[in-house]
Amino acid sequence: MFFIFILISFAALIDDMTLKIFGKNKRSKALFLGCATLISAILVKDFAWFVNRWLVPLDSDPKGGLFMQYPDWTSMHIGAINVGNFVIPLWYVLARGSATFAYYAAFRKYDMYSHEQDIKSEK
Repeated sequence: MFFIFILISFAALIDDMTLKIFGKNKRSKALFLGCATLISAILVKDFAWFVNRWLVPLDSDPKGGLFMQYPDWTSMHIGAINVGNFVIPLWYVLARGSATFAYYAAFRKYDMYSHEQDIKSEK
């Protein structure tokens, strides 16, 4: 599944690298966008697994019907923040912060680069 996430996240960058349609600024923005999308996809996939375990428990799962707990593999290595009956893994917070920074880097001054492209195409 990780391979599929990489293919989807970096599709714009791979397309640009093969066809050479964007300039260097657009390529770096596509790289940041790919990183942000990959981080977000991993985070959503992990969270969805726990939501499924909570809402649709398997009979063979001893933690079925429970949301995230501290002894779960996703929160035991780096740590977690206790919030009532469940925990928020610290890597979720770090990943969300990294993805937010990468999205910001990908989309900051977006209009400026789009405007430069329009000016070049008019000439």
